[in-house]
Amino acid sequence: MATVHEQRRQRAIDRYLAGDPIEDICRELAGAKSWLYQWRDRYLATAPSWSAARSRHPRTTPTKTPQRTAQVVVALRQTLAQQGKGCGAAIQQALAQQGIEPVPSQRTIYRILHRYTKEVTATNHHHTAVHQRAKLLTVLTEPHSQGNMAT
Repeated sequence: MATVHEQRRQRAIDRYLAGDPIEDICRELAGAKSWLYQWRDRYLATAPSWSAARSRHPRTTPTKTPQRTAQVVVALRQTLAQQGKGCGAAIQQALAQQGIEPVPSQRTIYRILHRYTKEVTATNHHHTAVHQRAKLLTVLTEPHSQGNMAT
């Protein structure tokens, strides 16, 4: 079943093919001329799914730090913190000594560590919240041991 947006696109193309003025189509369907031309061009390409929306999400992120590098940064931070070190420069130096290329900038190292801290905090908050709910549920469902309730 076609979505509302696909039906709107189909109506616009049907009217375009019927010879309706472009300005009227755009005004009545609340679309710009570029919108109509975009869908006209896709329709003329004769792909069966021409009216379906296409993802705008990038297929690749070539500048993204590899997961393995991020894991090493976090591990180095934990190791260096025990030694009283742990700044971005010390992590960069340790990465270079391990032969990891390219060595991320100090800002990238900060972002990795910040993201890791958020993940750990979110996980801990989730577990704490679950335990607190379970504890509250236990308190609410247990019979009162006081026996002072008036009947």
